[in-house]
Amino acid sequence: MFATPPRQKQRSMAARAVSNHLRNGSVPSADLVVRSGSIDVAVATFGEGTPAMFIHGWGGSAADMMPLAAAYAEAGFRAIVFDMPGHGRSTGRESSLVEFLQAMRSVTCALGAPELIVGHSFGGAAAIFGITEIGLPVRGAVLVSPAPGPAYYVARFARAVGLPSARTDGMVRQLVERVGRSLESLDAVVAAQHATVPALVFHDPADREVPFEFSTKIANAWTGSRLVEAPSLGHKRILRDPAVIAAAVEFATSVRR
Repeated sequence: MFATPPRQKQRSMAARAVSNHLRNGSVPSADLVVRSGSIDVAVATFGEGTPAMFIHGWGGSAADMMPLAAAYAEAGFRAIVFDMPGHGRSTGRESSLVEFLQAMRSVTCALGAPELIVGHSFGGAAAIFGITEIGLPVRGAVLVSPAPGPAYYVARFARAVGLPSARTDGMVRQLVERVGRSLESLDAVVAAQHATVPALVFHDPADREVPFEFSTKIANAWTGSRLVEAPSLGHKRILRDPAVIAAAVEFATSVRR
């Protein structure tokens, strides 16, 4: 359960949202599939120019990132959006941060390295590891309501499903065996200490899904980052807010070659 994203009415909703953007967009676009291990990763690109990679959150889809991606495409970027394994239009049922990173590697190999990266929620953690572990040669990063990684959610998950501590330890052991690395090694707050490119972080202080304190920790760890409070926007609506989108595009333009 811990490694299984919530099943979305979303698969069909994500497909419709992507199709609508591909059909109705005012910039050049493409729809393709990239193989990542045993997973078919559904990818869409919008616009031409400087490549920018967009990473959605846990239980989300590429559709969540469309407002930002469309704005980047209009500003002269090539926006690359894709559904992570077990999400949206991509295949698979289970997922993890490790599989997020593998999909990012595969998309990069297929389409080239991005110069900007934008991550939401769990995708924010993936974006950090994309920079510090994969070595994506980005010139800047935008994080929206970033989550710190899976370890922080073990206790919360256990409480939600009524799992006693003895069983929780066993669950973690099986998860570590499944993904091939410790949860501590997937801590984005620690990884952020090794990021050196400029970053802009947006977060609603009253976010109920990912506490604001995580953005504070990430921003404090990341030299050259700036945290912007975005009150009253929640966890998802923040992705569609015109002021957030405008600031994210302005930042990306400022660090573009």
